[in-house]
Amino acid sequence: MLKLSLKLKEKFMNNRSITNFILNLLPVSLFIILTALVSFKSSWVQFYDMSISSYIQSFRTPTLNSIVKMYTKTGNSIPFIIISLIVVGIFYLFKKYRASLFLLTTIFLGTSANFLVKQLIRRDRPEFRLINIGGYSFPSGHSVAAMVLFGSLIVLTFRYIQKRSLRIFLTTLLTILMLLLALSRVYLNVHYPTDITAGLLLGLIVLQITSHVFFKEGVQQNVK
Repeated sequence: MLKLSLKLKEKFMNNRSITNFILNLLPVSLFIILTALVSFKSSWVQFYDMSISSYIQSFRTPTLNSIVKMYTKTGNSIPFIIISLIVVGIFYLFKKYRASLFLLTTIFLGTSANFLVKQLIRRDRPEFRLINIGGYSFPSGHSVAAMVLFGSLIVLTFRYIQKRSLRIFLTTLLTILMLLLALSRVYLNVHYPTDITAGLLLGLIVLQITSHVFFKEGVQQNVK
């Protein structure tokens, strides 16, 4: 009976390892496929971008335009750096040194990876933008920034927050903030939907790597 129990446990762990491997590999595979489709100017990409952009931009109003323009600025370089340093500083003050280093590393690697991919793909931005902005379009830097910052905070929420209801609330709030920042770029027509999709995937890939490096022993509560 004991041998059977051990075999079942071993089989379960092996299946879990395979599942985790597939889930970790999925964002990488999707990002590579999407980058290839964008690079070769696939007709599917054009259809996807046009359909999603038209739908999101159909909600435009003068009042909403002003709100979205204001919110999207939080992902600009200087505001994003200030917000990130404040968040890192808060964790440092509470002596969560590993969390602080995790945040800094994830943000640095995410923004660096975004810069490198932009220089490699060199995709032009959409025309008729609601705000003036230069640089390349793919992937969306604001989407990468949203994922590495808010995504890191979600990871830390599950690591340090013990109360389940509070974890759910914070995770939901952070996810909404992340998606709204990404979608604001399509609303303002400074990015294509494939840009923000790729940005979120790229940020997620970086987040997976840093989460494994810093917290590979699993989610434990109140660990420095």
